[in-house]
Amino acid sequence: MRKVFIPVLLFIISVPVFSQSGDIEIIKKLNESWLNCYITRDTAAMSKIYGDDFILISPSGSKVTKKDALKNLTSSTQNIISIKADSVEVRLLSDDVAVITSRAVFKSSEQGKETTGQTSYQDIYVKRNGRWVAVAAHVTFLGSE
Repeated sequence: MRKVFIPVLLFIISVPVFSQSGDIEIIKKLNESWLNCYITRDTAAMSKIYGDDFILISPSGSKVTKKDALKNLTSSTQNIISIKADSVEVRLLSDDVAVITSRAVFKSSEQGKETTGQTSYQDIYVKRNGRWVAVAAHVTFLGSE
């Protein structure tokens, strides 16, 4: 009995760990896709990342809905050339709620002038019907060169 009990117990204990690490990797990939959408202006991909109730607090402090965020992605005069996130941290608050905190460095051009800027951001993801979606984001602009 003991020979069977210990492996079964170890399996039961390890399943949540495997699930959590899988969810963390999914959220990190969603974060990368989100950033790439700024470069490609891919509203279809971004629409799948955002939940229908998505709300963004922009660097200027304004509240932006999913519809407006998608519109802004294609209407911006600023062209994002590259963007890279560093210090990406994902915390699972429960089986279906996660927070990602990161900093991003981006290069952009507007009217032929290239600049480098930095933002700090925090996104909240919720797992709905087995799929992670972003429901909230807050972005702080840290400056540009």
